[in-house]
Amino acid sequence: MFMLGNLLSPSGALGATENMIEKTIPVPVISARELVVMLDAKESIILFDTRTEEEYEKSHIEGAVHVEPNTPTEAFIERYADTIRNKKLVFYCSVGQRSSEFLNRVQQKCLDAGAIACYNLRGGIFRWYNEGHPVVDFRGATDDIHGYNPLWGMMIEKRRK
Repeated sequence: MFMLGNLLSPSGALGATENMIEKTIPVPVISARELVVMLDAKESIILFDTRTEEEYEKSHIEGAVHVEPNTPTEAFIERYADTIRNKKLVFYCSVGQRSSEFLNRVQQKCLDAGAIACYNLRGGIFRWYNEGHPVVDFRGATDDIHGYNPLWGMMIEKRRK
């Protein structure tokens, strides 16, 4: 039986959010663990962070390319068509909402431009961070993460220093 207390925990609230996003925006997803395996295997991957510049500057997954979430599809393809050819693309935001919406818009054009596959990172940078994976800012490794807003920020599990 599902307990209300579970829903109010960071992992429970994030899990419920992930499920809601995946039901409303059906795009291919990849878990943080699957992404780690792909990165460790040195697969040809491009990470696209679809959060705001402020969120990206606070912290992001190392190597991620920042793309404003409202970037028009044609502008995105024009800018990245040569870069995405023969690559797997992984899009993320805070919890997966904005990146799912973005991927839903650009997926077919990316595949037409030669991308091998396109995925949304399940749970976004929050899930990545909550599972203990590193994030960086302009100085290097950091434990700081942008909460998007106070409600969504409750989905972030505080790291022990």
